[in-house]
Amino acid sequence: MVTSEARQRTNLNRMKQLMEEIENTTDDSALIAELNELLKKHYPLSLKWHLIIFKSEVERSLKFLEDIRKEEVKASRNRKQGKEPKEGLKEVYYKSSEIPGAFKLDYCLVYDTDINQYKWLRCNTPRNTRAKVFTIPKSMIGEDRLQWSEEAKQKWGEDSIGQMEQVERAINN
Repeated sequence: MVTSEARQRTNLNRMKQLMEEIENTTDDSALIAELNELLKKHYPLSLKWHLIIFKSEVERSLKFLEDIRKEEVKASRNRKQGKEPKEGLKEVYYKSSEIPGAFKLDYCLVYDTDINQYKWLRCNTPRNTRAKVFTIPKSMIGEDRLQWSEEAKQKWGEDSIGQMEQVERAINN
């Protein structure tokens, strides 16, 4: 009989494999459907907070991937890219509405601990690359549960909510 822990470990490992396959292929519709099915399953060993962050990061990555897929279609039709504004693009924006629409994919949301505020930084990866689309979700997959990774810490800050949840679990169990 398969235990809940073994099933969870298998599902998390399969999700990680799917994310790596999606990053390396353009024929990804079936893979995305399978990934979405695995996201719907129950993961009792993981903290609820980690699961919330994990799901939101996967959704963000899938939205980014959808934009990349649109760019791939446009590139195949040889359409021109958007023109850069006359004053140029800034390295940092504090509101997503300030970023010119054609360049939104060039920026990623980052938490600045010095000023305790989120900001949009210009990303190092090219806008139409699939590589590293799932960096944060893949880093959160541990041996048998979801965990707070360094990549998640850089984006979301310290894991105080997860620490409180662990204390509550210890008290209740």
